[in-house]
Amino acid sequence: MAWWFDRPLLSAITRNWDEAAVKNYPERIRRHEESIPTPISEALQNIDAKATGLLTHVSMMIAGLGLIAPLVANHRFEEAIIVGEMAVYLILAVGCLRCLTIFGPRDLGVDTGLAGIGSELLLRRELYALCVRAAIIITMLVVITLPVLYFW
Repeated sequence: MAWWFDRPLLSAITRNWDEAAVKNYPERIRRHEESIPTPISEALQNIDAKATGLLTHVSMMIAGLGLIAPLVANHRFEEAIIVGEMAVYLILAVGCLRCLTIFGPRDLGVDTGLAGIGSELLLRRELYALCVRAAIIITMLVVITLPVLYFW
C-alpha cells in the first residue's frame, strides 16, 4: 500500500475518534456482524449484489447516451431530451449507491438492536425496487426516443 496516501487518509477518517475507538474497531465490527441475524444479513447481501448489477446498467446507459448524443442531437430540444435521460440515470445511480452504503458499528451499534437494522433493510429493499422500476421505464423511453431523434 502507498504509505504516503494511506496514513494521511486514515488520520483524516479517524480524526475525531478517541484512541480506544480506533483500537477496539475490529472487536466492534465482530460484535456488530454477529448481532445481525443471518436472514437479514443474507437479504442485505442480496440487495448489494442486485444493486451492483443495476448500477452497472445505469453506468453503461449514461456512457452510451453520452457517446450517442452527438449523433442524434442536432438541436437544443434534442439535447435537452438526452440530458434529461442522463439526469434520470444519474439519480438512479445515487439510489443504487445508497443501497450499497456500508453501515458499521459507528452507524448502527450493537445496542441499536434489530429496529435500526430492520429499518435499514426496509429502506434498501424499497429503494432498490423503486430504482429497478424507474430503470425499466427510462430504458424503454431511451429505446423509443433514440430512433425517433436519429431519424427526425
